[in-house]
Amino acid sequence: MATIKDVAKLAGVSTATVSRVINQTTYVEPVTQERVQKAMKALNYKRDARAAALASRSNNTLGLLTGNLADPFFALIAKHVEEVARQHGCQLVVVSGGHNAQREKEGLDFLISQGCEAMVVHSKMLDDATLLRYSAQLPAMVLINRTIPQIANRSVWVDNQSGAATSVQYLIAQGHRKIACITSDLPIEDRADRLTGYREAMASANLPIEPNWIINQPFVEEGGEVAGQLLTQQCPEVTAVVTFNDVMAAGLMASLYEQGLKVPGDYSVIGFDDVLLARYLYPRLSTMHNPIDQMSVHAAKLALQLREGKIAPPAQHKFDAMLVCRQTVSSPNLRKNENKREPDQM
Repeated sequence: MATIKDVAKLAGVSTATVSRVINQTTYVEPVTQERVQKAMKALNYKRDARAAALASRSNNTLGLLTGNLADPFFALIAKHVEEVARQHGCQLVVVSGGHNAQREKEGLDFLISQGCEAMVVHSKMLDDATLLRYSAQLPAMVLINRTIPQIANRSVWVDNQSGAATSVQYLIAQGHRKIACITSDLPIEDRADRLTGYREAMASANLPIEPNWIINQPFVEEGGEVAGQLLTQQCPEVTAVVTFNDVMAAGLMASLYEQGLKVPGDYSVIGFDDVLLARYLYPRLSTMHNPIDQMSVHAAKLALQLREGKIAPPAQHKFDAMLVCRQTVSSPNLRKNENKREPDQM
């Protein structure tokens, strides 16, 4: 009777690789898979019945690859995916990719090793080709907050370009003409789409954009604070700002306050995402509501349906961001530098 070692020798791979192909515990290149499967067939290799029963035992889990869980946006994804998992009697396995390609790949491999057939994947740093290879092996893998044309029926995403354009159009309607964009310093799809929306809205109103009006920083609170210093130093003529997300807006507002400037008196500010924080800042943050709660539920349910063998129809799973008007936007104060408040003394 052929053994796993015999299969490995004939296929020219390690026994570990043969095991991964048999158990589908991690990604294996299709060419290698084919060699192993041919060797198994040539040798009439049969798995041990007890081992096969153990390996095929239903591992009722739902996998989630997400970003930094300390960020309220990603915490929202986890919260709503977990709710769906509980409703369907599944255990949720969560890993963080940390917006790093290697960590995202390791996270996907870990979910596979845990027997997760259904997955919700928030990946920004892995390229399309890599994700397509994983999707070919994992028919119940659903992307969230990203779309790849070849698997559009398994991609759940928000129209970032239209959302960003809406925020700029609203500022223009309030009388603003010099509008800055504080955005992410990572080369991710969200950044590109939102910058496109910003530029298109300004161009549609025949408004020029100075190069220094686009400020790139890490999309965390500290990045927003640094952007606030750069904003007042390099483009004091600006009267309004759109930010990549709400936490950057929070950092920006803190920086402006420390510089003796008022929101919205001196600068109008619009965030993006509408996380819980936005409602409790002072003043309350006007922002674009990103329906990530609905998207997360939709993606989780879709992944579980695909795991059960249901076919995802050839449709787009697109969501729209909606403007939420609160307290951080007003008409431009054309004399803001004359009315600058003295910073608090330490």
